[in-house]
Amino acid sequence: MIEALPIKLLTDTDAPIFGNLNVALGKLARVGLPVASSIVVTPPHLKLKTILEHYDFGSKEVFEQSLTLVKKEINSIPVPQILEKETKKHKNFLLNGEVYKGTKSLWQALLQNWIEEIKRRIWHGGFYPGVTEDLNPQVVTFTRKLKSFGKAFFDPLQDDVVIKVDSHSLHPMDQKQILEIVNLANKKLFIPKEYEWILDNGIKLSRVLPYTPVSSTFLIPEVSTYDTPGVGKAGVGKGMPEVRSVVKVFLDLSTGFTIEKNVDGVYIDSGKICNLEKPQDSFENLVFKLVESAISFPMQPVLFKLADIAENQGKIRGALRLLHQKSLLDPLIDALDFARHKKNLLNVHIVVPFVRSLNEFLQLKRNLAVKKLSRKRSMQLWLEICVPENIINLEQYLLVGLDGVVINLDELIAHLNGFDVKEENLAFYKYQVDGLIKFLEDGVKLLHKSKIRFLATGSIVLNTEVLHFLIDKGVYGVVIERYEVHSVYGLLNQVEKRIILRRSS
Repeated sequence: MIEALPIKLLTDTDAPIFGNLNVALGKLARVGLPVASSIVVTPPHLKLKTILEHYDFGSKEVFEQSLTLVKKEINSIPVPQILEKETKKHKNFLLNGEVYKGTKSLWQALLQNWIEEIKRRIWHGGFYPGVTEDLNPQVVTFTRKLKSFGKAFFDPLQDDVVIKVDSHSLHPMDQKQILEIVNLANKKLFIPKEYEWILDNGIKLSRVLPYTPVSSTFLIPEVSTYDTPGVGKAGVGKGMPEVRSVVKVFLDLSTGFTIEKNVDGVYIDSGKICNLEKPQDSFENLVFKLVESAISFPMQPVLFKLADIAENQGKIRGALRLLHQKSLLDPLIDALDFARHKKNLLNVHIVVPFVRSLNEFLQLKRNLAVKKLSRKRSMQLWLEICVPENIINLEQYLLVGLDGVVINLDELIAHLNGFDVKEENLAFYKYQVDGLIKFLEDGVKLLHKSKIRFLATGSIVLNTEVLHFLIDKGVYGVVIERYEVHSVYGLLNQVEKRIILRRSS
């Protein structure tokens, strides 16, 4: 059973199935950028799995023979009804730089792409039961009068947009339009990406791809993390260009699994893992996630945010609910106790979530101390800043003792600008950041003066104005989603260089 959805309908909830980059393209379409009419198609996982189970992939010779038979059987899979339904009004399709006519030829091309992906997996890692899982969904672009297509990205070294044309030539006005679209798309997505474009009744974006700088760039010192035999710092191969930053990158591992080593710390929001309707499964997942992260990153801090789960229309949440609902707090304490005391994973530290007053923070500190989870040299206690009260009374929080703060920018700007972050039609208020920056000014100065480290998290953390302000004020680190890690160091590095150049001029 495959799934197919128009690009413009994809939202964040579709990312696990249709991919984050395809969701990003959907976002660009909804904010008004010219995006080509297209769909995203997922692979027929069950059928591929059933077919592959009947073949032997033991040796290289047998592998090649079996693969020939597998291709024939896979290619015989009929065109799914949902694909016919989504493509019936179209005749020409662009898929990975190739144009196909008719739904049948498109389906054969899709199958061939997934076969090649499976082949690479088997070739490198041998056959394993999950070899057909998590195959890449494919973007199919509908075309009518396709004149040209190619790729484009912003190159910070040239300080300009680089345009690659794969078919025919471009008029200067079309090149100018591509330049404007790429710059605007990077602003909307916050992190620079590479974009596929087509010229078909105008310039349109057809795909979003990860952008990885290939040229060596300025390396800022004092960012050593760990070395691995045969590999340079933080997992970058010897001889490879290394792009690092003074600002630390904390990987949000609240969902998914540990696959990235090139980070300075881990952030786990237990509220995304806890399920009060399935307490046992929830607890096991929580312990597994915490232990897996702490073991995978033994030299990096793992910040464990206590669950911030709202009830009664959001009135009771954060520290208040943890104080009054034993069934929510106790499993979190048990998970921390298991990781720190039984597994001796002393790189695990605690973040207290959504505090409305100093009394809440103090009472929760006492409750943790009773369970032998008190603040000490080997265990840090961090405060999540979500409401303006935390900034206004920040000095009092610092006096009672804490090791760092996590500024939740989404929560803070929602309270300052007076909107509900869950209301999608009010999301534009999130990007009106002038007031937020002014409000944070004195608070971050006090943190810097008190030598208290602060992290920033939230969907606007990579907003150009916000990021420039944070780095200029000495932010210790940023919490980043897994799919953003590969390009975020380059972005941080660029902003740091601009600030250094500005201060030295």
